[in-house]
Parts: sequence; structure tokens; C-alpha cells
Amino acid sequence: METLFSKCRSIILFLNYTPYIYRYAGYYGRLDVKYMKEYHYYKTIEKLSKKGSVPGLETMGHLLDLLGHPEKEGKIIHVAGTNGKGSTLAFLAAILKEAGYEVGRYISPTVLCYEERFQINGRFIPQDRLEEYFQRIEEISVLMKERGWESPTIFEAETAIALLYFRDEKVDYALIETGMGGLEDATNVIEHPLLTILTSISEDHKAFLGDTLEQIACQKAGIIKKNVPVILAVNEAVVNDVVRKTCERVGARCVTVKKEDFSDIRETPTGSDFCYLGEEYHIKLPGFHQIENAANAIQAALLIRNAEGPDSVNLIHIKEGLAQASWPGRLELIEEDPPFYMDGAHNPDGARKLASFLQKHFTNSKIIYIMGVLRDKDYPLMLEYLMPLAACVYVFTPGNQRGLEARELAKAMASRHVSVTICENVNEAVERARTEQKDADCFVLCGSLSFMEEFRHNVYR
Repeated sequence: METLFSKCRSIILFLNYTPYIYRYAGYYGRLDVKYMKEYHYYKTIEKLSKKGSVPGLETMGHLLDLLGHPEKEGKIIHVAGTNGKGSTLAFLAAILKEAGYEVGRYISPTVLCYEERFQINGRFIPQDRLEEYFQRIEEISVLMKERGWESPTIFEAETAIALLYFRDEKVDYALIETGMGGLEDATNVIEHPLLTILTSISEDHKAFLGDTLEQIACQKAGIIKKNVPVILAVNEAVVNDVVRKTCERVGARCVTVKKEDFSDIRETPTGSDFCYLGEEYHIKLPGFHQIENAANAIQAALLIRNAEGPDSVNLIHIKEGLAQASWPGRLELIEEDPPFYMDGAHNPDGARKLASFLQKHFTNSKIIYIMGVLRDKDYPLMLEYLMPLAACVYVFTPGNQRGLEARELAKAMASRHVSVTICENVNEAVERARTEQKDADCFVLCGSLSFMEEFRHNVYR
């Protein structure tokens, strides 16, 4: 019997890999031809995606006004940062689920399927519900145009859907990630979150957020609200200064995660044990940066306990939740012999953390990179971190409108004295690397999250 994944592959081939359709219809790994006939929302996604990113809250305000302001209901935890947002919320969601709560998560980008963006306790939104919400967004978009307002972007539509879905399902907590900024991010229509979290902040999206780390930190700190506690992750001094001054200005308590509060750290290629503020914890997400992200979640759980009472979240919930947490595509070990990691390191800070992990656990090993990047990222600096560890590299062009041509990536590696093989796509690159490098000590698929879903469907179909 033909599998659903095989059917999906046929659909994608039929669509001829056109940029928008491939990126979004490609998420539907579980769909078949009947699905494509029954549901219309993938066409709406394609149409809204053509508008690109438009910073600012005016359009989002109009949209939510017509939807009855779902952002004003429920307990929302709002998170901004360059890296670590998803990992921090994966840990926190697991803790709150362990405590018995229904927890909504709004995340992007995704690596399993499109519906992954909207989930409750790990259950993705049903397809018929998504169809219903996108139909509503389409109707309201027409009304907005009639009133002379801008129609929403895809991210604004998705944010509105997340808020509607979590309100309608009456989740206990809604965990909401910003898209790329903070101050002018569509999610910043949330005026009264329960708490805010600022994860690792570094230079990325300079065209939108500013040329310096201080300017970028100011944008991220734009989600800080009066009388709403803030958790600040381990960051550089300039970031700490910006966040603390913002907290002082608006009247928000700032709780800082500090490196000196960690002790007895025991990292392995498959997870870590560590002490934080005197308590022992275990996580199965590898890398020291995940220890820091876990600490963000611990602090969030403690603040929730302070706000909601001692029976809301306890230490057992925290420890069990952290131990159970998983997060696809983030130093994810998908094969063990030899180790094969998938990591969505897509900017210099992510590349630096990946390189640190590899240097620590695979020193003097034959490391094979399988790599594709987006052209609007600082990939030359990413290569500065990653290439010193490379035995050879297989490059490809991501199936994404923003994907950097494989030949351009190979050209950027020309001066680094590393063997580079140009491939057609991620699946060819993985197959050739495995076939041609049988004596490798470690394979690493990295550079972006945009092609992870395509690779997964090839592996698991």
C-alpha cells in the first residue's frame, strides 16, 4: 500500500517545487491527494506569504479587533531572543504538562509539518480547525481591505490563529514566541502576559533590527511590560545593560540566569546532568547552551509557582519535565553509529554553539558537514566557526525562496582548504555523504531549519 509520505512526495513533484508552494505544501507530510482537494488553507498560506515580513503592530491591531481580541484572555508567557526561544519553551511546556496543565505552544519555524506551529501538549492542531481559522482570516482580510487597511502577512495571520485556538481550547498557559524581533513583532500585541523571557540575543536580521547588538537588544526588549516579571538568559554585558535599563524604566522585575549559578556540569553527546541553584537536573538535549535554556525554564516555573501558589508547580514537576523534554532539529541525534546530528544552527551564534559542542565531544574526529544556508544570513561568519572542524562538506541549495545557491556556499568555502561537494538537494547530499564517507566519526546536517522537514519525509516515508 502506498504510504502517505509517498503520496506527499508525488504531490510535491506535481507542484514542480515552486518556491512558495513547495515551502508550505511541503509541510504536509501526512497529507494525500484527498486532503489537497478538501482543504483550501494551503492556498491561503501561499497567498499571504507573498507579502513577506512587515514590522509594526497597526495591521495586527485591526485584525485582532475584528477577531474579538483573543490576546486579552488567558495566561500568556511571551518569549523573545535570537536563539533558544524554542528550546526554552520546549522545557517549560514539558514542566507545565508534567504538572497537569494544558499548554499551548506557538512556534516557528517548524521541522515536522506546518500544523506543528499550533500545538497543545504536543498535539498539533487538527487540519479541519486550521481550515476553519484560515477561512475566517480570509474573510476578515477582505473586510480590512474594504476599510482601507493593510491585509495581514502570513506571520500576522498565524499569530492571530494561535491566539484564537488557545482561547477557544481554554488552555491553562499559552507559550508564544516572537518571530524575529520584539518591539514591532506581531506578537507584541500581547499587553498583559503572565511573564516574559528573553533568551540568548545576538546579531541577526540586521536589516530589520539594527546594525549593533545594542540596537538588536533594544528591539528584543520591546516585549517587556510594566509589572510583568522578566527572565533574562545568560547574555553579553551590553545585552544585560539594555534589558535591565528597560526593566527599570517600565517597572518590571528582572530575574537573571547567571553562569555562576551552575555547578557539577556533566555533558555527554546525548544529554547533560547539572546543578542549578543547588538542585540536580538531567536533560536529554545535548550542548551547554541547552543547560542554559533549561535554566530559563526553571526560573519561569519558579515565577509561575510564586504567582499561582505552591500547589501549581513543584520541584518534581520541574525535574521530570526537563528530563522528558525534546525539541526536533536542535542537536537532535537521529543515528548513533556513527553519530548523525541535525541542528538548525542558522546564524553565527547558533554556529558558534554547534562548533563548541563538536569541539568538546568530537575532538580530532572526522566530522562531515551536510550544509545549506539562507542567503540573508551571515554565513561567512558561520563558516568561521564551523569550518575549522570539517573533514569535508556536502552543500546544497535549500528548497526555500531565500535559499543560498550551493555553488555560492561552496565558493565561500574555497579559501578554507576543505573538500566541498555540491549536491542538488538535502536528500542527495545526505545520501552521498553517507555513501562516500564510510569512515566518518560524525555527520552534522546544519545551516537552517528550512530543509529539516524535507529530509525527515525522505527518511521516514
